[in-house]
Amino acid sequence: MSLTYNKSESYWKQYQRFFPAEIQVDEDHLPTEEWWGWRDISIHLDRMPAADAKLKIISIHGAGGNGRLLAPYARLLQNHGYEVVSPDLPPYGLSEAATVKHIDYRLWIDILTALVEHETARDGKPIVLLGSSIGGMLAYNTAAMSKHVKGLIATTFIDTSRAEVRDQLAPNRFVSRVGKLSMDAFPFLADPFRISIKHVSRMHLISNHPELTKLIMNDTRAGGAKIPLRLLRTFLNTEPLIKPEQFDRCPVLLVHPEIDPMTPIQFSEPFYEKLTGDKQCVILEGAGHFPIEQPGLEQLKTAVLAFLRKLERTC
Repeated sequence: MSLTYNKSESYWKQYQRFFPAEIQVDEDHLPTEEWWGWRDISIHLDRMPAADAKLKIISIHGAGGNGRLLAPYARLLQNHGYEVVSPDLPPYGLSEAATVKHIDYRLWIDILTALVEHETARDGKPIVLLGSSIGGMLAYNTAAMSKHVKGLIATTFIDTSRAEVRDQLAPNRFVSRVGKLSMDAFPFLADPFRISIKHVSRMHLISNHPELTKLIMNDTRAGGAKIPLRLLRTFLNTEPLIKPEQFDRCPVLLVHPEIDPMTPIQFSEPFYEKLTGDKQCVILEGAGHFPIEQPGLEQLKTAVLAFLRKLERTC
């Protein structure tokens, strides 16, 4: 029997106390769990259903995350009538791949693109992508691949084709530069090697709350999971699939935390500024990379709901 968050996993419950009571996930407000088979991978999906929803949101976690970690944000949207689907991207969460060493960044984009098609075929509801952390750029690249994406929400736009962005993400320049050169020079040796993302990134800055940060970093389904270096190498070498100045797929909302030492706003601004289509940026006051602080969390809710309601009128 496959592991499930609702019945056999309990670590995620420790995150709930960091959120307001009305969006905490408890036994009375559990997501439904599904397994979606794609190629040789079993993708775990958390679903927050909403029977009369006019839009469906696919919530995309970042490095060191999983779908259940973001469940309170999904419940927030469900409380306002929106359905939310949250996949675990392998090797994070409960998703299982036959061969972990072949997982790479483009595979993540392909999974998400296929999920958009799968969910569209399921009920025809317009799809909005919501990407957290590096999930923001994953959402962008998925929108570039799929004509079914009607809206894009991101907390950051991390373009790792820029050296200064890679330097910011890594714990030091030796890792970001010498480490990258080594991975690029010897992929046949490095790619299968598995390492926790907390050893090659600034995971200690994932939140501004020390206890929450410790929980995420020690979570073997999230920040404590081991990934193949192939995933890291391809992430660092992937350029945006469509240049931002040419992106016209859908409206964009950037909801960037104000106090984000992991990915400060100045690293998202160059990409955002190049977007020429329908776009809006809201700075979440007082919020860290993992936005749980007020008034930023309330501003996140207000901005996202306004964006979704505007989309409803046009879809």
